[in-house]
Amino acid sequence: MPNYKLFYSPGACSMAVHIALLECGQSPELVNANLRAEQRNADFMKANPRGQVPVLVEDGQIIREGAAQMIYLLDTYKNPLLPQSGPQRAQALEWLCWANATLHPAYSKGFGAKRVSDDAAVQDAIMKSACASIQKLWDEADAHLAKNKYLAGDKPTMGDILMAVIANWSMPVTQGPNVKRVIREMIERPSYKKALAAEQVEYKAAA
Repeated sequence: MPNYKLFYSPGACSMAVHIALLECGQSPELVNANLRAEQRNADFMKANPRGQVPVLVEDGQIIREGAAQMIYLLDTYKNPLLPQSGPQRAQALEWLCWANATLHPAYSKGFGAKRVSDDAAVQDAIMKSACASIQKLWDEADAHLAKNKYLAGDKPTMGDILMAVIANWSMPVTQGPNVKRVIREMIERPSYKKALAAEQVEYKAAA
């Protein structure tokens, strides 16, 4: 069996990879990258000089980019969170990429406001713009989930789990009742509960 090491930051997008590993029956070595510390984990920075989580190491092979890691793991272990073929796979990939490449960057814009300018007015304008964009995405997801049990249809996929991870990030936006229905279900999965406990993260978004 492969040996996995996951460089993570508590509650960040890396939590979705942590959950994917657990869903695939793997028990990774967890290494906190210490993103907010002055001295980040040296092994982490060597593995990914970009300074971004998640970084997955499989028997010494470094895999960067969270979406790539999740797809690789779910394919390797033929996990139902990512269908193997057909329209179901296309839908599952679409919504995983929506969470990873559309929703996640929208949050990043708001989180990065203080890095753009020291001017409080500029920071406020960036934050308001980011929150407006994020809210539209949550509204889109809620409307979709009003007609679908899960993001990709009748069965949960990795996109639902990543969506639940992102929903818990602190930002003045709201998730609708259909989104909350799905995330409440996702956080009840044993893998999700185990990841929350291991990373010592409190889940608040489903309230």
